[in-house]
Amino acid sequence: MKNYLLLISSCCILLLVSCQNKTKGYLVKKWDCVNVENLAPLDKHFITKEDSAVAIQMEAALKTLSWTFNNDNTYFCSTLGNKITVQGTFAIADDEKTLTLTSLTKNTINTYTITSISDIEMTLTSTATTVPLVLHFSPN
Repeated sequence: MKNYLLLISSCCILLLVSCQNKTKGYLVKKWDCVNVENLAPLDKHFITKEDSAVAIQMEAALKTLSWTFNNDNTYFCSTLGNKITVQGTFAIADDEKTLTLTSLTKNTINTYTITSISDIEMTLTSTATTVPLVLHFSPN
C-alpha cells in the first residue's frame, strides 16, 4: 500500500513539474535589445528630416535596452549599460503569448505579445501603438 501511494505521489509531482510554464523558463534571464522594427512611420513620403533624426535617436536608445527577468516575477529594465531605469513585476498570460510589465510605482503597465521565445532569442510586439513596435532580444 505504501509503495502504491509513493508511486501515485511521484506521478503527481512529475505531472506538476512537466506542466510548468515553458515561456517563463525561457524568459528568466537578462535580455539585450538587438533590433527594433516599425519605429518610423510607414509612409516615409511625409516624414521630415527632424522626425527621421528623432527615429534614429530612439532606435539607438532602444538598442541599449536590457531587461532582466527573475524567477520571483520581478524585472529590471536598464539602459546605457547597467543603469536601472524601471523595475517592477511581470505576468505571463495563461496562453503564454502575452507579457504584462507593471512598474513598482504602478504608473505604467506595458503589454507585449510574445511573438517568439527560445533560449537564444525573444521577439516582443508592443500592443500600445497603432503601428506595432517590434523588439528583438538576445540573451546576455
